[in-house]
Amino acid sequence: MNQTVDPDVKDMLEGICYNYIGPVLCVFGVLGNIINLVVLTRQQLVESPYIYLKALAVTDMSALLFSFPFLVVSRTATTFPLKWYNAYIFLPVVNFFTASSIWITVVMTIDRFIFVKFPIWARWRCSRFSAQVRVWIILVATVMISVPRLFCYNIVPISVENGNVTVTDLHGYRLKPTGFRMSDYYQAMNIALIILIHFLPLIILCVININLIIAVQQARIAREELNLRNNMETEWQKDQRRFTITLISIVLLAIVSIFPAAICDLMVEMKFGLRYSKLMQIISNLLMWLNLSMNFIMYCAFNKKFVRVLKDVMGKSIYRFRYSLKSVRGDQSEMTTI
Repeated sequence: MNQTVDPDVKDMLEGICYNYIGPVLCVFGVLGNIINLVVLTRQQLVESPYIYLKALAVTDMSALLFSFPFLVVSRTATTFPLKWYNAYIFLPVVNFFTASSIWITVVMTIDRFIFVKFPIWARWRCSRFSAQVRVWIILVATVMISVPRLFCYNIVPISVENGNVTVTDLHGYRLKPTGFRMSDYYQAMNIALIILIHFLPLIILCVININLIIAVQQARIAREELNLRNNMETEWQKDQRRFTITLISIVLLAIVSIFPAAICDLMVEMKFGLRYSKLMQIISNLLMWLNLSMNFIMYCAFNKKFVRVLKDVMGKSIYRFRYSLKSVRGDQSEMTTI
């Protein structure tokens, strides 16, 4: 017997995820990524891996910034400006930033794998300049593949049936799929993009992350066999090992968020299991926002160098605040004396 998900349950889940959890994740993620950018622009974090992390912070924060108005206002609105925002800003722009975020993570993971397996050869290949070039290539490529999203929907007035007469409500608008969106060409293109943006990165991240976990485990065993204590390792070696562990955690979270999105998008395009597609879309969107929001937590949990720089930045900020506060009080006391 076929069982379907209760519509009331889907509506309740949609309301909870989109009205409460989603906006909270967006606000938390934007604040976290702002802190990431402040810390990652410090002079202590200039190595090539941190170029990727800075780019990742920008793309993640941007995707969350453009998602927040959709969740809070425009998702259920029927006014023309907000529907225009959904069709021509939210859909293409958020797709661009999420695709960029995924591929920046993929390229960063490949670079780290090369560094772990071939450290001497990777010294000159994995430079800051090469990291910047790869980031810009990713951004340009994802812009190009996001352009077709601009032609998916038209904004039309809401029409209702009143007997045999169709009445147009000029005070409300909806999004109507264009002929291009409904064409076989778009379906074929979208399936190719699903493979490029979801399935291919998923396979690469799974394979490389397994190898990175094995490499970290082997290095730990080797250090124990050689009785190599932490104080005998150089600070650079410690930082490299911690960055690898940080990256593993980032990739694991990315895999968890990409897999449901890949399955959901494929189900919709192939018109397979459509009765579950809305539920899958809610879950995949929630996991994607979670992925975009959690990097600050990962850095604090696994990267001591990031935490050291964060404490240094916070300490200087607190000192400046106290100094400015004392200056204001001093000026006020002088004015009182005069």
